[in-house]
Amino acid sequence: MTTTDWIVVGAALVGGVVVGLVLSRIVQAVLGSEKRPEPLQQAAGPLASLAFWGGAVGGLLVALGVIQPESVDKLITDAVAFVPKAMTAAIIVIMANVLSSFVTAALSTALSRASSSVQTQAVTITRTVILVLAVLLAVPILGVDTTVVNLGVAAVFFALAGSFTLLVGLGGREVAGEVASTRAARRLVKPGDMVDLGQGPNPLAGEVIAIHPTAVEVKTTEGKVVLVPSSRLVNETISIDRAPDQDEG
Repeated sequence: MTTTDWIVVGAALVGGVVVGLVLSRIVQAVLGSEKRPEPLQQAAGPLASLAFWGGAVGGLLVALGVIQPESVDKLITDAVAFVPKAMTAAIIVIMANVLSSFVTAALSTALSRASSSVQTQAVTITRTVILVLAVLLAVPILGVDTTVVNLGVAAVFFALAGSFTLLVGLGGREVAGEVASTRAARRLVKPGDMVDLGQGPNPLAGEVIAIHPTAVEVKTTEGKVVLVPSSRLVNETISIDRAPDQDEG
């Protein structure tokens, strides 16, 4: 190879990286804008990475064409057959990432009354399972032995069943505990009472508006209405200023 050829190889490699960086920045800016739906914003990162590596691979192909032109001919033939498979697999994984965003958002809303730890575990497990299933579906398209894939799918389903059983158990125990605490809280306070939970890590003071099955609705001194888990009224030190009975006077 001549000096010119090596210069072309170097320029191709550097140019491929530069083109990849430019493409990734464009994809990130277009899809990651705050005006875009949240699923598209979350997909912006993977798509930007895909754009970067596409540019980098393009530069490598140009460099390889200069070094060994015959290798490129064979590589192009193989790539023509492989690229559709790779694109299909990539689309499956990307769509699964978008789907997991919708599902975890709905799951967070459904578990809004559960503790933050249960919510975090449920969201993490759900997102992981969806992405793993997508990868397992995409792998056979790339020509990997389906026996391994079948074992992986079975393992994921067993893990999914066990995880949700555990989550339901933990969530049910927590809800049952709050219901029991509400029964005790009804004997402590009633609507109209002023309560002060100033001794705990999250001090709170206000008027009791209503008592729900698992929480007490309180209007704070700042005018905000919050739902306080009934267990706080039972387990923490509480000051109560009783509301006058309606039949008085």
